[in-house]
Amino acid sequence: MSMQTQRSPNEFGANLRCPPDTVDDAHDFLAQVWVQRPDVTPDDRMVMETATSELVTNVVKENRHRLLTCNLMVTVAADLLVLEVSDDGEAVPEALPAVTMPAAEAESGRGLVLIRLIGVDLSYRRVDSRNVWRVEKLRTPKGP
Repeated sequence: MSMQTQRSPNEFGANLRCPPDTVDDAHDFLAQVWVQRPDVTPDDRMVMETATSELVTNVVKENRHRLLTCNLMVTVAADLLVLEVSDDGEAVPEALPAVTMPAAEAESGRGLVLIRLIGVDLSYRRVDSRNVWRVEKLRTPKGP
């Protein structure tokens, strides 16, 4: 992983260079975030890890033919978790692709559906020459 930053107690960032960095590097980054923020519940961690895995996998898969930079930002607010994954890869052809379950025999196409099914808000926008995916999840209250 190229660089990790902690902008504040609530904001964390990492820059991936793909290749050689992989989804495993993104998970290593999140593991470090959780060390700094043990107040995030295991359920919320799992949701954010799933979203990160699916988004970074899509970025890498859709840009196999080129070197790219993928930036991750995680914000841990009092009642909200935010993940932004941005990359300098090819533009996504639609503002937000239709999110429908592919046929059972399909080998891909489930990532965005899975992200939506785990109870988060998902958005996409193109900013300058970057794709920006944003995931927002209301935090689960921590038990007693």
